[in-house]
Amino acid sequence: MLTSILLLATALVTRPAEAPHVVRAKVLNTEKLINTQLAALYPDEPWFLIGMARGVYLDGMGVVFSAEINLATGPYLSPFKQTISREEIVRLHDKKEVRLPLLRKRMVTIVGSMASYLETMPSNEEFVLAVSLLRYPWEDSTGIPSQIIMRAPRGKLMEAQRNNVRPASVLRIEEY
Repeated sequence: MLTSILLLATALVTRPAEAPHVVRAKVLNTEKLINTQLAALYPDEPWFLIGMARGVYLDGMGVVFSAEINLATGPYLSPFKQTISREEIVRLHDKKEVRLPLLRKRMVTIVGSMASYLETMPSNEEFVLAVSLLRYPWEDSTGIPSQIIMRAPRGKLMEAQRNNVRPASVLRIEEY
């Protein structure tokens, strides 16, 4: 009897997994698309996209992509520059504030376009894009989130596309 139980347990544990709804190749291609779209915001700034998009598909839940951005490069402390002036801190903050709406808009565009691209993903599963924003230890981050997350079920994104409705209307947006 013990042998039978062990054989049954082994069979259950070693059974082949079902194929995922979204294949890894699609996730890799989507990573490249997201990288291209984000980097295109400020092509003259090579340090804008500092953490390339990485995606993971979780069967039954959806696909999650994350990236890291530096909205604006600031001055660095070094042996030759030991302090950051108040004017430099204000200038960096203002530049980030100006760029933030454009990043949000681009993220909405990216999430809205992914619904048709990941066509094998079930409509109840979510597409999530999370962007972390680099912060310097000395900067004034008032009003600048450290992370923006946009998410929506694929079905709602497809419906918005079909009805020519802005994707932002179906997104859940969180900022931290």
